[in-house]
Amino acid sequence: MKRTEQLDRPPTSYHENEIWTAFPSTIKWLQSERKIKQSPIERAQNYKKHRGMNATIILLSAACIEGFLVECLKSFAVGYRFSPKDTIEGRLDHDFLRRISTARFREFRDLFRLTLGKPILELVPQRKLIEGVEVLIDFRNGIAHARSIIYETHAEDLEDDVEYEIEKQYKEVHNYLQNENLVYRDEEIFNDKTADHFAGLVKPYVDAVVSLLPVPQSDNVKALIKFAFKSS
Repeated sequence: MKRTEQLDRPPTSYHENEIWTAFPSTIKWLQSERKIKQSPIERAQNYKKHRGMNATIILLSAACIEGFLVECLKSFAVGYRFSPKDTIEGRLDHDFLRRISTARFREFRDLFRLTLGKPILELVPQRKLIEGVEVLIDFRNGIAHARSIIYETHAEDLEDDVEYEIEKQYKEVHNYLQNENLVYRDEEIFNDKTADHFAGLVKPYVDAVVSLLPVPQSDNVKALIKFAFKSS
């Protein structure tokens, strides 16, 4: 059978191998590695590695949330992969699967509006939690594109207590961190407190969102959550 003909036929079977469920335990491991006691000289020598570990914790926290959200959406599409493509219903099924598989975070709003009637931000009452996760995603976007953190000042006398302002890529992130008392002015934003703060948002957010899913959609997702966080 030609390859093109195979693509037109629904699969007879498939299996998935989730990756997001591995991230909570990896985050915990990075946090434990980061806490290994070091001398002042060793801390200075490992400064870049330490920043990299915190950046990785932030990346994995965001990736875990996005992977979980995709899982929630797929719970409404069980069996869609087997739908024929020669009917409007089947084509809608496959279009929904395609949208889920390629969606960016900002596109989840409309996808959850389709499945739950409203976007998540309107359904989860914990406003600070929603805000924190949105900032986490913004932070992740900057890190994923390896954007440098740039502070600038317009002061002429640089010997005074100069006020520096962060540039646009991380500006909203920095404002959020300041409001949460996690950084002060131009303090390093890849510090332990910042990374742990965002990592600490993952499980509460997951619990808040999964509670929105009806039965039976929530059953498989809850099993994956239990697996993901049992050793974290």
